[in-house]
Amino acid sequence: MHRLLYYKCMEEAGADKQTGLKAFRALRFRNYRVFWIGQFVSLIGLWMMTIAQGWLAYDITNSKFLLGLVNFIAGIPVLLLSPVGGYMADHMDRRKLLLATQVIFAVVSFLIGLLISTGQINYLNLCILALIIGLANAIDSPVRQAFVVNLVERDHFSNAIALNSLSFNSARVIGPAVAGYLIGAFGVELCFYLNAASFIAVIAGLLMIKGIFRSKLAHKASFGEAFLNSVRYVMADRKVFFSLVLMAFTSLFIMPYAVLMPVFAKDILNVGAQGLGVLMSFSGFGALLGAFYLAQAGTKKNFTWTIIISTMMMSLSAALFSLSRNYLLSCAALLILGFNIVTQAISINTFLQYTVTDELRGRLMSFYTMFFLGLMPIGAFQAGLLAHFIGAPLTLFSGAAVIFLSALFLFFRRNQAA
Repeated sequence: MHRLLYYKCMEEAGADKQTGLKAFRALRFRNYRVFWIGQFVSLIGLWMMTIAQGWLAYDITNSKFLLGLVNFIAGIPVLLLSPVGGYMADHMDRRKLLLATQVIFAVVSFLIGLLISTGQINYLNLCILALIIGLANAIDSPVRQAFVVNLVERDHFSNAIALNSLSFNSARVIGPAVAGYLIGAFGVELCFYLNAASFIAVIAGLLMIKGIFRSKLAHKASFGEAFLNSVRYVMADRKVFFSLVLMAFTSLFIMPYAVLMPVFAKDILNVGAQGLGVLMSFSGFGALLGAFYLAQAGTKKNFTWTIIISTMMMSLSAALFSLSRNYLLSCAALLILGFNIVTQAISINTFLQYTVTDELRGRLMSFYTMFFLGLMPIGAFQAGLLAHFIGAPLTLFSGAAVIFLSALFLFFRRNQAA
């Protein structure tokens, strides 16, 4: 479908002149187009596996704690080891690194399916394989972030990053729905087999991509020296530093809303499991709108202002949701929340990509990955613990207040930021 949009766009005298299809203009670059299509297929499989893994862990253990633990095991390497992935992205061929991680993802997913089919799956080997996925993801995420902008011209960075988010959030809608049907109709192992097969698309795409994807470093530093240089860079640039802090606070205090959602659906809004699905759909649809909006907006956006405004709107919508006892109002608040979470994430990502030189790109994107993805398990843990003592609404409202005050501080410091 997206390829048809691209070719139609070209026939009508250029994507940039067509307001309806301007959001897809980065697809004019062959390397990016091939990568994006393969990645979209793979992301659908990945979301299928995510749902299947949660179902499998709970089915094996019947324990909410152990369900959370397997997700924590898969997520903690991203927090601890992303700088290693960033270092590799700056010192090695990014395309070859991505090929290696895709093969690991495919093999591990296939192994889980095979263990289920042969009746040998248990919680321990599931955790070991989840840890391997987490280790590969700690390398894959910063490398992928740095690699994407190698596929397009500089003026198209923001569009390429927004299209990546668009594919991610589209897959987030499609993947779980397909997984739910497949688990009920054919068994959970089929999701893992199909996920393994989906990586063929992105591996084929990577093999088709042509070019040199190794950073041209003037000086090859050791990991320790390179890491300290990247820390100094972040600390020296206030806009970069504040952007990463906002990203970290969002992961810690806002993103756990998804973990608390069953509490709101069951105990506060009294809408049950079906209502929970609708609530999550509104959040997902808002995320899609946010990604499409920034893909359409392009480089004309003032990303500093967009970061501040989206962060403030995100905190206000989260606070509104925490206070709401009306189902429709809650749905509207989640739509705005999903829109602004994605808008903030894409804007920070794009701002960082424009700011940094290519020789530092992988390491800086490792900080982005660490603060965005790596802190989510800790955020989920603190939210669950705090909600136990003060309740889910006050927990989310408190987090929203922290985010709002942080954005307000950045607003007043923007003129002093270097």
